[in-house]
Formats: sequence, C-alpha cells, structure tokens
Amino acid sequence: MVGTRANSHNTSRERVLECAERLFMERGFQAVKLRDIADELGVRTASLYYYFPGGKQDMFLAVLDAAMDRYHAGLEAAVREADGGFEAELDAAAQFFLSQPKIDFFRMLESDLDQISPEERGAVAMKMHRSLQGPVMDAFRRAFPARPGDAPGGSEFPRGRPMPELFAGSFLAIVQGIHHLRAEFDIPVTKPQMASQMSRILAAGLRATLTEPDA
Repeated sequence: MVGTRANSHNTSRERVLECAERLFMERGFQAVKLRDIADELGVRTASLYYYFPGGKQDMFLAVLDAAMDRYHAGLEAAVREADGGFEAELDAAAQFFLSQPKIDFFRMLESDLDQISPEERGAVAMKMHRSLQGPVMDAFRRAFPARPGDAPGGSEFPRGRPMPELFAGSFLAIVQGIHHLRAEFDIPVTKPQMASQMSRILAAGLRATLTEPDA
C-alpha cells in the first residue's frame, strides 16, 4: 500500500512537471501563473504546493533540472552513437535538438533566469551550459585536440583558433534558429536537411581552419 501511494505521488508529480514544462517553455517564466498550470491539469492551485512547497520558483527549477538532464542524456547518446566522425556527431546532435519540443533557450538565459533568486541563478546557468553545450564541446575537443601553446584546459586558442565554448554556443544558436523557422517561410528543404547541411559546412570550415600548418 505504501509503495502504491508513493508511485501515485510520483506519477502525479510527473504530470505536473510535464504540464509546467510545456507552459514555461512556450510562454516564459513570468507569463505563467500557477493558476494556468492548475487549470490545465484540472486541479486546485493550492494542490500544486503539495508537490512544490516553494511555489512557482520551486516548480520552475524542478522543470529545468529534469529538462536539462533529459537533454544532456539525449545529446550524449546521439553523439556517442553517431558513426562517421565529427561531422556525423554534429549532425546527430542537431537532429536530436530538432526532435525535441521548441525551447527558446536564449529567452531563458536573458529573462527567465532573472526571475529566480540570485543564489539559484548561477547553478542553473551552469547546468544549462553543461547539458546543452557540453556534449558538443566534447566532440569538438576529440576532433581537434589542444596543441602545444594552447591555454591549459583548451579553453582558449591562439592564432585565431575558436574556443570550444564559442563553437558549441554558435552551433546551438544555428540549430535553434532552424528549429524555430516557420512553415510559411517556404523553405525548399526540410529542417533536418538544413541541419545536416550546416553540420557539414561547420565541420569542413573547422577542419580547414584548425588543421592548417602554423604560420
């Protein structure tokens, strides 16, 4: 009986999180009220505090934590299972992003995080960075290992070599831009095809830049 109650609690909490994630990602933290989530679920607003005693911020942090864990695991698996080197790994990461519901990551970084407490903000931003960009940064470092003269840890590259963080952030921005293209733009290729083309271009450009002989 205790186990059944625990499973029921977990299932109900997951339903709340799924609904909250969809609304937060569609509208942003500030625009969503607890009443909106309760109405979607057909429950009283007060009942949400049973699962999230800290209210909306508590729920938002739980949503982000679960979403970033899911993205990190999915991206790592996609990159790990890709067959064909760096270009294939980029394409696999891009296709994974396109397979997920649209999320405005940059709105989250620019405005949503400002709505949560400062003590939580840094940890959330760091987790987003590790989850969304980390697997791509790892692929970059495997394909283009640091050379003698690079800064310790490979975070900075002399002679115009891009930082892994800069590349991963730019890659995410490109893929997110593709994901958010509207159907009425009448694009002659599909979004997955566009992402594959961009992966080839980025991989070829990096290979030409980072494997050229030193001057």
